[in-house]
Amino acid sequence: MKVGLVDGSAHSRRALERALGTTEHTVAWTASSGADAVDKYGREPPDLLLLSASITDLSPAQVTRSVFSQGPCAIVLLSDVEGRKGGEVYEAMGSGALDVVLVPSIDPDGRLRGEEALLGKLRTVAKLLGHSSGKLRAVDSLSAPSSGAPKLIAIGASTGGPQAILTILSALPKTLQAAIVIVQHVDSEFSEGLAAWLSEASGIKVEIARSGSVPVAGRALLAGKQDHLVMTGSGCFRYCAEPLALVYRPSVDVLFASLAEHWSKPGAAVLLTGMGRDGAQGLQRLRRLGWHTLAQDEASSVVYGMPKAAAQLGAACKVMAPLAMASELTDYVDRRQS
Repeated sequence: MKVGLVDGSAHSRRALERALGTTEHTVAWTASSGADAVDKYGREPPDLLLLSASITDLSPAQVTRSVFSQGPCAIVLLSDVEGRKGGEVYEAMGSGALDVVLVPSIDPDGRLRGEEALLGKLRTVAKLLGHSSGKLRAVDSLSAPSSGAPKLIAIGASTGGPQAILTILSALPKTLQAAIVIVQHVDSEFSEGLAAWLSEASGIKVEIARSGSVPVAGRALLAGKQDHLVMTGSGCFRYCAEPLALVYRPSVDVLFASLAEHWSKPGAAVLLTGMGRDGAQGLQRLRRLGWHTLAQDEASSVVYGMPKAAAQLGAACKVMAPLAMASELTDYVDRRQS
């Protein structure tokens, strides 16, 4: 891939160039500001843009939107280890940035540190751009959950997902008598920040799902590891490494498949904006079991990949924008109560 590097720190740009120098990818150009990046993108569009969250002249979201106005480009955000400017990172992801990864550095002895995470992310992006996908394998079977479980809303998202998820959560009644579980494609280092951002901005309590967490009405659980989040037969969540070969980690399909296997009562499932096909097969399976399934429409999607695949499979009962989904979900939960 041809890669554009955007970072205000010359030190960080050198670390990025050194890391990329060990791969088959080439650096098309570097930029020290958002405005410079937008200008260079217009003259020489790369396949991938590595965009630092620390730029100061424009926000990462502004750069993302400006780039997208000129043409399609995969964008991965770079954040420091302290995760500063977390809100701006998630706003940029809501505008279409694919993911976020820790920026590598060069230590005082001249050694490159932290490049493994970046290089792994580049491999994943290359597969996504090639529309690679893995095959689902069955999740292990356990006993059925108790009949006293709460109503459940399951949400899956990727590129552009944070803003779409926020739109839904913000418009849901704070007294909604349903539990929520969310899979958003994001590295585990940034899941805590995403949960905090969603909680603060939406008014709904969003927590990282832990092994042993159970769905609770009025609370949202967010997948927080690179392993897949699955529902077990005992009615609690846990993480599992299998399937290992999936590009998407955590996978929406794997979560949906486990709900189809182990959640006793049909609930509601939502598939939002994102590249690829993750979640489409799982949504189809849930619909066949009587779940109320929704997919985001093309007009409101940053990337119309995952919901498009679901629509093509006939996996969605309805196709609509996130704000309309909130009203649909509220009505659905109220109908199930009556």
